Amino acid sequence: MRPHSRQPYTAPGRQIWAWGVGAIANHALICTYGQATAIFTIGFSLNASLVAWAIMLPRLIDGITDPLLGHISDNANTRWGRRKPFLVLGSVLGAVFLSLLWWADRSWSATAQLVYLFLFGVLFYTAWGLFAMSWNAIGYELTDDYHERSKVSAIGTLFLQIVLLGNAWVYWLALRPLFEHGVVNTFNDLLAAGFDWEKLKAVGHAAFVAAPGSPTNEINGIRWIAGFVGVLAIASASVTVLVCKERFSHLNTAVKKKRVPMLPALKTTLKNKAFMNLMFIKVFQTLGDRTAGGILVFLGVYYVCLGDKSLAFKITGIGSTIGTLWGFGMIPLIKPISRWIGKKGGLLLATGGSLGAALTLPFAYNPAHPYLMLLPALLTIMLIGIGNTISQAIMPDICDVDEIITGQRREGLFTAVMSFVQKIEISLCALLVGYMVVWSGLDTTQAAQPEHVLNRLYWLAIIPYILFSGGAFIMALRFPLTEKIMAEVCAQLDARHQAAGIETIPEPDKKS
Repeated sequence: MRPHSRQPYTAPGRQIWAWGVGAIANHALICTYGQATAIFTIGFSLNASLVAWAIMLPRLIDGITDPLLGHISDNANTRWGRRKPFLVLGSVLGAVFLSLLWWADRSWSATAQLVYLFLFGVLFYTAWGLFAMSWNAIGYELTDDYHERSKVSAIGTLFLQIVLLGNAWVYWLALRPLFEHGVVNTFNDLLAAGFDWEKLKAVGHAAFVAAPGSPTNEINGIRWIAGFVGVLAIASASVTVLVCKERFSHLNTAVKKKRVPMLPALKTTLKNKAFMNLMFIKVFQTLGDRTAGGILVFLGVYYVCLGDKSLAFKITGIGSTIGTLWGFGMIPLIKPISRWIGKKGGLLLATGGSLGAALTLPFAYNPAHPYLMLLPALLTIMLIGIGNTISQAIMPDICDVDEIITGQRREGLFTAVMSFVQKIEISLCALLVGYMVVWSGLDTTQAAQPEHVLNRLYWLAIIPYILFSGGAFIMALRFPLTEKIMAEVCAQLDARHQAAGIETIPEPDKKS
């Protein structure tokens, strides 16, 4: 038996990085699905409010099932562990359903296209929810150390930033002439060029440089892109499955007599003050970011860039690229930030920065200077990384506090409840954005829009962003957990595990 004064456990670096690689699957799947609002509204030319309903309802349905799936995973007892079967199933099915999502036919009626989007949205969200819940739960087990949890979360954020870097260019890439001409046709052109360098350059130029006013085919483009993302997601998920080890698969079995049914477990979860506080922070952030972000897509295209989609999404891509690179520079500072100002301070930094970004919008969205749109994007992307990293690092602290109360490891249920709330609010945001676009009178089939339409879009983007960002900052001020509290919690848990003879270090990682 280990001495009571042992150092907090931290998994080997290869396991932490393997878990981080799984973030590619987690974020690439959902970020690519997130292109649906713009693709189906602009590319398929469907009504924005109806697209919003078709995207909202799958999230709502999946959100309702999330807590049940999390509870099942927490109490699963398979030869492969509690999480890995869900990781495999979720990543494979998520990749398949994401690839099929975009195969509606524009020749179908609008109703048929929307029903198709809804049905495959339900299938996709169910599969992705399985994976996301399991992947997050494994991450919570990687270390018991208060500050190392910030470092582990930062590694996950590193891969999130990589995904955001690529996702910012997805719509722009889908608009390339390559997809109008045809990928297979372009490949045949490359073969025909042989080893003639000038011809090869000409084919490449024709594939990726769009002449002003040239025809585009973003629908064909997103089909190819989604297929690639699906393959990438399965590969990255496989790294997590093969390398990471679960620590607490046996703990809930050891305390089986204390196991409680789903509804009482959910009730106990919602009584956790720190969890509820963190959840409200994320609710306000999501309401601000998603509502404003959804409107800003249209505002950037039609107000700032005067209907030039290519320019608008190029600027968005540049901003995300620079902001992501900036975010990379922040990642090594996450653990020092945690030590310097604490996780609560990190939350205040992130929410305060988002509020600052919201306040820059009236100055940044200026048709005379379209590249000023980069200003809030740069600040927001960097702070999204900080906020997500700190929030991820706080979740295992909350699970530790919960184990003191319940005697159970319920990472899956906490992750699923958080996911449930976020999916509902994201769904409501998508619906709200759709109706805002309709209320403004925007006609996405026309490049030029009346001035009164653009003015409505302008204020509908700015006001919610400022209000909800301010709400997130106020909730961050009220966050209760501190490093001192968590040190006491971890000491109590270690003593409890030793008294019960429960080992929480995987066999290959034990030290004599």
